[in-house]
Amino acid sequence: MRVSSLPSRIEYAGHRIAGLRLADCRDVDQSNELSARLFGSARMRRLRAGGAFHFTHDHVPFGAVSFDRMSWGAHTALVPKAEALPGYYLVNLPIRGTARVRQDSHVQPLAHGTCGVFSPLRSFEIEAYEGFDHLLVRIDAAFLARAWQGISGRPLTAPLFFDSAMPDSPTLAASWMSLVTLGESVARLPLGTAAREYAQSALSASVAAVLLTQHPHNHRFLLESDARAAAPRLVRLAEEFMLQRLREPVTADEVSIACGVSRRSLFAAFQAHHATGPIAWLRQRRLEAARALLEKPARGDLRVADVALELGFFHVGEFAAAYGRAFGESPSVTLRRARLG
Repeated sequence: MRVSSLPSRIEYAGHRIAGLRLADCRDVDQSNELSARLFGSARMRRLRAGGAFHFTHDHVPFGAVSFDRMSWGAHTALVPKAEALPGYYLVNLPIRGTARVRQDSHVQPLAHGTCGVFSPLRSFEIEAYEGFDHLLVRIDAAFLARAWQGISGRPLTAPLFFDSAMPDSPTLAASWMSLVTLGESVARLPLGTAAREYAQSALSASVAAVLLTQHPHNHRFLLESDARAAAPRLVRLAEEFMLQRLREPVTADEVSIACGVSRRSLFAAFQAHHATGPIAWLRQRRLEAARALLEKPARGDLRVADVALELGFFHVGEFAAAYGRAFGESPSVTLRRARLG
């Protein structure tokens, strides 16, 4: 058995994250003691002959979050003696090989590209098949509860439980890869420095934000209901801003800045309330204003092109096509009918 806390590197998807080797052991009984650093007191046992048992644990501390790489070599099972994770959440990102994790009655298979999120207070057991190697992102439960209150504006009233299976989402996979990339950068900073403290706080907050906003959990509906409740006010502010500038060029960025929200939040609110984006909504209001001008021309020599330009349509052909789709007739027909009437 060797417990030297020597410098090491966690390698994951091409990233080399500077850390410490906390365990390097070929004895199952001694490995039980060493695995307690991450899992608490646990029972580890080898399940089948074949493969050389070799327990390794590499660790990178980031305050409320840590990155840990663990492997056993042989087919091995590990069960915390408390039968649950002691006060933290685990995101399991397999590197190679296969395993399965049981939480309560649910069994989650793990392999490269099939990840899992595991919660405290639920029974936990991992069975790692020969050659399984994985990166674990460990998040302190108290920290995640504080992050939830910051994101949702309300304290947790019941334990936070995540679905074990990570959604099959390219966006979510890209988010975790970005977090690993950020972790690689943070790990280059010396421990104990102001720069390291600041950077690892930012990393921890980013990990919490991805978990709480992109992974299914038992409180997530509160975020969604808040978004629906807030949408009418945000939409009303945006509508007022755009209607005041009906004849001026307006961009989505200008609208979001005026409303004090992100571009993404603006589009989400409009999709929820109008099933379209803010600029598409504005374009329809401009078409309606154009129709009102054509139906009651202010002067006898008014042209379709004059109305189009006044309302921000700089290509008359595109204006006519959009008008036809919206009202079932060309703008020239509307103008002609108004003059005949």
